Amino acid sequence: MKTELYSILIISIIVLSTVTVLPAAGTDIKNQPVSTNEDEIIEMINQIDESLLFYYHYNLMRFGPRYTGTINCTLAGQYIHDEFEEMGLDVEFHEWRYGGFNSRNVIGTLHGNDPTSTAIFLMTAHYDTVPDAPGANDDGSGVAAVLATAKIMSQYSFNHTIRFITFSGEEVGAYGSFSYARDAYNRGDNIVAVINPDMVGYADTAKGGRILRFFPPERSEWIAEFATTISEKYMELIDLSVEIRPNYIGADHQPFIDYGFDGVWIAHYDGYPWGHSPEDTLDHINFTYEVKATKFLLAVMAKLSIKPIDVQIILKTPYEGYGYFFNRPIIPLHLGRQWYKGLRGMTFILGRAVASADVIANEEIEYVIFCIDDNFMYWDSEPPYEWKIQGKHFPPIGRHKLKVYAYTTSGKVATDEMDIIIFIFSSQYGRW
Repeated sequence: MKTELYSILIISIIVLSTVTVLPAAGTDIKNQPVSTNEDEIIEMINQIDESLLFYYHYNLMRFGPRYTGTINCTLAGQYIHDEFEEMGLDVEFHEWRYGGFNSRNVIGTLHGNDPTSTAIFLMTAHYDTVPDAPGANDDGSGVAAVLATAKIMSQYSFNHTIRFITFSGEEVGAYGSFSYARDAYNRGDNIVAVINPDMVGYADTAKGGRILRFFPPERSEWIAEFATTISEKYMELIDLSVEIRPNYIGADHQPFIDYGFDGVWIAHYDGYPWGHSPEDTLDHINFTYEVKATKFLLAVMAKLSIKPIDVQIILKTPYEGYGYFFNRPIIPLHLGRQWYKGLRGMTFILGRAVASADVIANEEIEYVIFCIDDNFMYWDSEPPYEWKIQGKHFPPIGRHKLKVYAYTTSGKVATDEMDIIIFIFSSQYGRW
């Protein structure tokens, strides 16, 4: 930690460095109407059954405990890669090295058929385990759900690109997902939503058998609300409702949140007494429940991937995870190990910097509003949408949330946000 703090302090004396990165994108599509082929959605849902899930679950369990960095974990990753390849997906390994670990994530991409769309939707799970745990539920159940969903959806076409990703490194600090989210941000990937099922294979009560829990941060509550609408639509077919709970930061969706994307962690309702133990085995899985959960997750992914996105706003600067000195991104801050302190992806700014946003819309934008901690600071009616960050009545010193809204003339709204720690000694209506 001392080294990281020192890195933050030295930005005040480095003024000649320059950095070029491609920032990531955020969006909000909660106000958009659903447009989809209902017959195909129902057809896909009905193809999820116990035999398909058992096939993927059983084959993953053959590798035993899959602690990150072990041969079992490596072999399991290769198995997932080969299954994605068999489905005809565009498959690749994402190599990562962090925190003393060296491993790889597995990505299977189903490209969208709309050439004008840059939107990407992720369905993710982690295939690693703690030492000595077979990980049938944590998170073999999520991996089986991802593989089964990918298998069915790979036979259909969708407007937007879908990436099915299985991460290693979750149990050691979410290092695999952190590395991927950081790299995706630097590539400029337009990741709209991350659906992260982690433990979706157990129920032992009638109530628990009819509930799937969503744990979103505030910025991603639209995903849980969207899923609630889907659950109501397909209640007679799937018999599963959504229960929304506060965010759980220790899972693979969180690095994406830290880098400015939207995501949600998903888990079953009932408690699971065999987690992180040698007893987390296949015989404890409730396949009836897992089938329902997977059917529901497929419906959510399919609806999201077909849904038109009418307006999107993307915070372009400041860059996530950088130290700034007077509007210059001086140094990347490697704070991936500080996830439990909320520092991963944090941006530090010393001196005034410019916040800028891009808007993608198929209708006229009325204006864009910049906020700090949801307090109105500045509005702009024409691109480029920019604002010199400062306080309203007092200097905004300390930790804050930079937020930006785009409003269309028809009343649609999109938003994006980022966490910043700023030391700026200027304000609009004061002298300091």
